[in-house]
Parts: sequence; C-alpha cells; structure tokens
Amino acid sequence: MLSHPAADIGAEAVAASMGVSNERAAEHAGATPRSHADVTRFFDGTELLEPGVVQLPEWRPDAESGPGALPMWCGVGRKPL
Repeated sequence: MLSHPAADIGAEAVAASMGVSNERAAEHAGATPRSHADVTRFFDGTELLEPGVVQLPEWRPDAESGPGALPMWCGVGRKPL
C-alpha cells in the first residue's frame, strides 16, 4: 500500500508545502510529488485493488472530507500468486 504527495492536484500548494518540508528534512528524507501516472507505475507487477490509485478520501467516501481535500494519491496492490 502506498500514499504519495500528488504533483497534479493543487500543484502550486503542494510544491510550496514540499519545499518547506524538504528544507526541514534531512538530505535523504526529502519528498517528491508525483503525478497519478507516476504513482500508478509503483504498482506495476501487482494486482491493483479497487478502487485503484485514487485520492485519499475516495478510499473512505463516507468520511467527512470530500475528494480533492488532500493532494495525495493512494493505492493498494497485491503480489500475484
């Protein structure tokens, strides 16, 4: 399973946030926002579970925050037997 900062949702805000975060992080701990396609590639060779690579609130649609509330992509993949 994976959640990852999005480069293609609220790009300006994410870039600013990552800039501040990366300035405070150790050299090896910086984060890089990625697009939906880039995050989806992390699941190559796995069986991607429904609902696929989606924004975080779409995994729990009954939660209080709506789609787009968090600029993150997430997904769950299972290694095939």
